[in-house]
Amino acid sequence: MPSSFFGRYFSVQTSMPVMSRQRLLYIYIGERNCFKCELDLLIMKYDPLKIEPEILKLWSKKKIFKKVKKKASKGKYVYFLDGPPYTSGKVHVGTAWNRALKDCYRRYLWMRGLNVNDTPGFDMHGLPIEVKVEKKLGISKKGVEEFGVKKFIKTCKKFATGNMSVMIKDFQRLGEWMDWENPYTTIKNEYMEGAWWALKKAHEKNLLYKGKKVMTWCPRCATTLAKHELEYETLADESIFIKFKVANKKNEYLLVWTTTPWTIPFNLAVMVHPDYDYLKIKVGDEVWVVAKALANALMGVIGKKYKIKEEIKGKDLKGVEYEHPLINNIPVLKKIKDEHKWAHKVILSEEFVDTTAGTGLVHTAPGCGPEDQQVGEKYDLPAFNEIDEHGVFSKKMGKYAGWVARKDDLKFIKELKDKGLIIRTSEVDHEYAHCWRCKSPVVFRATEQWFIGVGKLKDKLLKINKKIEWVPDWAGNKWFASWLKNLQDWCISRQRYWGIPIPIWICECGKTYVIGDSKELKKLAGKIPKDLHKPWIDKVKIKCECGKKAERIPDVFDVWLDSAAATWASLPKKQRDKAIADFILEGKDQIRGWFNSLLTLSWAARKKPAYKSVYMHGFILDSQGRKMSKSIGNVIKPEEVIDKWGSDTFRYYTIGGSDPGLDLNYNFKDVKVKNKFLNILWNIHIYLINYTKFFGKNLTKIKANVKNVEDKYIVSKTNSIIRKATEHFDKKEISTVPNLIEDLYLELSRWYIKTMREDINITKLKILFDCYLNVLKLSAPIIPFISEQIWQNFKKEFKLKEESIHLCDWPKANKRKINKALEEQIGFIKNITTSILAVREKLNRPVRWPIKSATIVTTDDKISKAVKKHEDLIKALTNVWNIKIEKKLGKINYDIKADYAKLGPKYGEKTPEIIMRVAEQSPESIMKKLKKEKKFVVSIGKKKFDITKDDLIIQEKLPDGVIGVTEKDFGVYLEKDETSDMLASGFAREITRKIQALRKKAGLEKPDKISLVISVDEGLEKQLQEFTKDIKSKVGAKKLEFVKVSGLKHSKKFKIRNKEISIGFKVI
Repeated sequence: MPSSFFGRYFSVQTSMPVMSRQRLLYIYIGERNCFKCELDLLIMKYDPLKIEPEILKLWSKKKIFKKVKKKASKGKYVYFLDGPPYTSGKVHVGTAWNRALKDCYRRYLWMRGLNVNDTPGFDMHGLPIEVKVEKKLGISKKGVEEFGVKKFIKTCKKFATGNMSVMIKDFQRLGEWMDWENPYTTIKNEYMEGAWWALKKAHEKNLLYKGKKVMTWCPRCATTLAKHELEYETLADESIFIKFKVANKKNEYLLVWTTTPWTIPFNLAVMVHPDYDYLKIKVGDEVWVVAKALANALMGVIGKKYKIKEEIKGKDLKGVEYEHPLINNIPVLKKIKDEHKWAHKVILSEEFVDTTAGTGLVHTAPGCGPEDQQVGEKYDLPAFNEIDEHGVFSKKMGKYAGWVARKDDLKFIKELKDKGLIIRTSEVDHEYAHCWRCKSPVVFRATEQWFIGVGKLKDKLLKINKKIEWVPDWAGNKWFASWLKNLQDWCISRQRYWGIPIPIWICECGKTYVIGDSKELKKLAGKIPKDLHKPWIDKVKIKCECGKKAERIPDVFDVWLDSAAATWASLPKKQRDKAIADFILEGKDQIRGWFNSLLTLSWAARKKPAYKSVYMHGFILDSQGRKMSKSIGNVIKPEEVIDKWGSDTFRYYTIGGSDPGLDLNYNFKDVKVKNKFLNILWNIHIYLINYTKFFGKNLTKIKANVKNVEDKYIVSKTNSIIRKATEHFDKKEISTVPNLIEDLYLELSRWYIKTMREDINITKLKILFDCYLNVLKLSAPIIPFISEQIWQNFKKEFKLKEESIHLCDWPKANKRKINKALEEQIGFIKNITTSILAVREKLNRPVRWPIKSATIVTTDDKISKAVKKHEDLIKALTNVWNIKIEKKLGKINYDIKADYAKLGPKYGEKTPEIIMRVAEQSPESIMKKLKKEKKFVVSIGKKKFDITKDDLIIQEKLPDGVIGVTEKDFGVYLEKDETSDMLASGFAREITRKIQALRKKAGLEKPDKISLVISVDEGLEKQLQEFTKDIKSKVGAKKLEFVKVSGLKHSKKFKIRNKEISIGFKVI
């Protein structure tokens, strides 16, 4: 019977109940007799949905994780800092990927004997929680006070804590090992005090200040948002071209363009670039001022003809006064104009005026944009903005009081149209900022907020960043460096409820108290609450030196400051000053998030970096590279994979699925492939256990005798992979390791076991066992469940010492056993044998039927030497009787055509002529040049075009009786002819396979002997005579007769190559 890479498995069910059933396993060793052994159902089949829950129970019952930590407790301490996920809902597939990567790396460090910090973290404050709770309660921020702040805070805490418990269960199911009973959470007093301490330290360094700035603001959440809290989406907004009438000039106008009509009421100036050229153009009866570079395009869009009246520089427009179109409806504008010299005049800016779009004149509202505010301050213009926390215009806005920012854009457009000031409207698609939690479009609002002046630290932070190890390196030296170069002061105050209360108390006299911890607060205020959250903390008053009482400001911290304090707030107080995380691992969105907040707060508070090294992964997208979205319907939940294929499949696929920093396009087909490979890994251990049962030996008691070339190769390969895997893990190149290990165990199954099929012996099984144990140990951090179950099965069979695979040491490579030259040679041999087998398939000649001769054609000396040295191995693996090596195969002709699909994109309109020139060349001359120079040149006029082998379609015309294939560095050619000896060998193998199958059907075991009868025609009988001894040996026959088969209980008729054959036997 044919040998597979694992042998053939056949099962016969007994009458026992399904769940307790034992199965009889028949394994064929090459073409020898079968034997049977009893195996538990769990060993028979890889079923992760049964295995993984049992392994979780095993780990829990035997306290494996505690033992792992105890074993590593004396090792070098590694401060791994867990980036805390928000406890706002179910675990996202991207979070699951993140947890798998973290767990994989920690497990590796534990196996290396390092004492790794295993404290998990959870981010439990902020908008992520508040928005969910508000929706659950059916209220908005306006309704919180009515609902009751105390009740709201308790509801938020309950919601966050409940979600944390659910998330922990999900992480445990994924196989993640952490100290789940003692996580750091941002809602604990001791953690919040760590954030307070950092603010006080920043204050002592004169980095804390209060200022009125224009900030992005979420009208739904009624709070300011920092730059890192914004998400951008493409919106279609109505833009307007509007004209502002120049004061004291008849029919002369400044043309401006804006995509935010709601900001026109807050307009205080028009910006122009001092060095740009501007035109005064005559349009009908009016004169319009526009940038020269935009005049033609602008008037083309508007559809009006114009004449140039005057050309001037932007600086000459400085101070030109204009009439605000809505000034008569907004009384406060008149007051601002009277009090500010530059109000409603043209001002200059080199930074914020360009001619990429619009008119070259920029509508300027200092209260509605940070850039506008920056320029406005130079001209003493106020940050005028009168919208409330929900985006509603105040009573000061006269006629427009009660109107809503953005929502009422069309009403403002109509108002301006009615005044005859709109020249044109057009819908534009543009990237617009949205709130990161509720997804509402933001507005701009000028408010007083508290800031940490990190902007002044950017130069120092850039230097520090160069010392941080980034994986990939471009994440740090490009992405993060770019972010730091544009670092702005950090607005840390939020007008919300569920967060760390900002520890600032202010007295009427102006004295400010910044509190560092509860001990300091108690000393100044006396009694303090057990819970430092709002509303209880708001009742605490500090007796001021002036005799009055200082009250706490009502704001809470930006939630990013919560997690920013994790480096020290997650540790005991005594470690605050010195703690620096050795390693953090998060997604690329944390460039502007946690990577940024950790580093900036740490330096502001301690003048120390927060971390030494970073691994950054990308996002998980769908198979088409699209962001996952409920509206598209392409959201993938982790349980969709885990509940079907198990956690190991998810881990295996995602950990090795994408290089650091790059996105992972989630593809279920690839997931299935990984699951299939895990089955191969599983089947190798089945193979080992059961072939070892046949020999009745304990593999741990046997010494491997590595003498054959295939043995030396697999040992070398194993040690090479151990070395590479260790190097990549040490460099934090985590995603590279799974594919290395996969390459090794596929090598075991598809190569080494295949070389064993004609000579399975206990020595080779020992070599396979040793290599496979190393595979398991290398795999343990990546796929901890299957590696553990296999280890437990081996432990039962071979009395392995360690209680768990995760208590094993990480393998060490034996450099003396690494033979790179041999690995290279066997690499050539594998490619050649693969090609021979592929040609066999074209010939429809199974491996059981010999090939008389194979010719290897190559000019590569390394390949030639490898073939000569390992000729016997090629013969054994391919059933070829003779191997020849030639530099060329005589009498080969070629058909060569140019490949338009390849040449077209390279050479465009020249392609047809190039194809014609290729056709003019003889195939022989083309092949000669390709072999000598790897290209040939086509000349068209004075131009020359290089044509390579990849640009051509080359078909070989082989001599009769030969079939072959050409690969990159060699060709393989087989003789088709079959001699009588070859046919006899093939028939003998086929008949042997049929007898083995009949033995299996009869339920025979290896020791059972038979009396065999074979019925064939006279000619075939003669051919088979020399193989009778071999047939008898392989099928356990004491007697073999070539007679008619009749009256036998066990018999079968069949055809092989159209010859009628019958076999039968009786058991002796």
